[in-house]
Amino acid sequence: MSFDLSQTDHAAILAGIPQPYLVLDADLTIVAATDAYLRTTDRTREDIVGRHILEAFPENPDEVGAVEQGPLEVSLRHVLRTGEPHEMAVIQYDIPRPASEGGGFHQRYWTPVHTPVKGADGAVRYIVQNPMDVTDSVRRTREADARLRVALHAADLGSWEYEPETDIWRRSATVDAIFGFKPGEGGSVAAPFFALMHPDDLPAVTKAVRDALESPDQTVLRFDYRVIDRTSGETRHIASRGEVLRTSNGKPRLIGVMMDVSTDRLREAALADAVKVQETLLHQKDVLLAEVNHRVKNSLQLVVSALSLQARRLTDPASKVAFDQAISRVRAITSVHERLYRTDNPLVVDMADYLEGLCADLAANSELRDLLRVEVQPLRMKTERAIPIALIVNELVTNALKYAYPEGTTGPIVLSLHPAGEGLLELAVADEGIGFSGDASTHGLGTRLVKTMAAQLEGRVEIQPAERGYRTAVVFPAEASQ
Repeated sequence: MSFDLSQTDHAAILAGIPQPYLVLDADLTIVAATDAYLRTTDRTREDIVGRHILEAFPENPDEVGAVEQGPLEVSLRHVLRTGEPHEMAVIQYDIPRPASEGGGFHQRYWTPVHTPVKGADGAVRYIVQNPMDVTDSVRRTREADARLRVALHAADLGSWEYEPETDIWRRSATVDAIFGFKPGEGGSVAAPFFALMHPDDLPAVTKAVRDALESPDQTVLRFDYRVIDRTSGETRHIASRGEVLRTSNGKPRLIGVMMDVSTDRLREAALADAVKVQETLLHQKDVLLAEVNHRVKNSLQLVVSALSLQARRLTDPASKVAFDQAISRVRAITSVHERLYRTDNPLVVDMADYLEGLCADLAANSELRDLLRVEVQPLRMKTERAIPIALIVNELVTNALKYAYPEGTTGPIVLSLHPAGEGLLELAVADEGIGFSGDASTHGLGTRLVKTMAAQLEGRVEIQPAERGYRTAVVFPAEASQ
């Protein structure tokens, strides 16, 4: 008995496949889609079949330049050119809303896989797209991603992700600005950015990328190079750090951060000139101290960035909390050094200005930010005393923001620093809430850290629970005995 293949309804079989698949021809025109694909994208066959994929699914104009909005066409062209499948990283590709719903876009995240279908001559005739919808997963990690973006922004760091196989180059708007582009203006691939690298540095960067292709997963990368700003023509010095990641099929991707360190290079040149002309010893000392503070700040910022990148991989809630606390503490120390190198006197810190800035950073994402008051009298302190105070304030204010007021309630949080008589100063954090009620281990570690920092100040900790609210104070000498 023979089987008549001509009687098989291939279109019906394809439409009924339970997974979401889209079929494109070599011109990237949509020729077929499964019912599951139509449900996933909230479209009909009449909406999309017979149209170019970028016409049927236009990019959201409000998201141009976003790190996640991915170069879909670059991946498809790569499959046509090589005849090999391509698995994309997570991309943001929003789905148009029907006119009946008011238009606009639904925000969606995907990990598309593009697989070629070849004809008898070996040429690619069709591409099958299997888009995995990972929107829920991305949204669950949005808070961690937001914390990372805040950390990167505070440190003037740009994030990037590079796929050597296709030259796909995803990055934050900070990276575009470093190279002199407007957000998203540089396009989806890295070639325009490599073209702006200093010709003397480009070979070393290219070699580092080639070496990375043969490196194992999580290999640490370092790129230091100059770029020519395309708008001003100025030379900028860039420090970039990253690591190698591999997709499920073993293809390498590079992910990392970069920083414009041109100011550092100018400072180094200024320092060298100062040594050559034999400026006064005091001036040389100030320049050196400012440079040390600036370098310490930059080093600590890279530590914060590295911790933040690592924290994104964690799934254990307790580990995430521990990483967040470590990041917060390092950032508190970083902010001291940042203010030191920006002042005329790199030995002392203006405590009123510093603590206002630190509290603003700590409360930036809190509903209590407008209720956090800083009452600090004009005081200037040496670095070795400002750093313990920064860590104490970081612990006490963070705990008050988290635990003083249960969800749905608000109230004041007051940080004060003022004389307490007999040559003493009192640093205190007070609220009118329910008091501290966090995890016992976290509380214990925070308490020990506050006591250790108070001991460095030759002071004592006074915990003053009241009928309403909670107050912790550290009393210490206005001047150190040594």
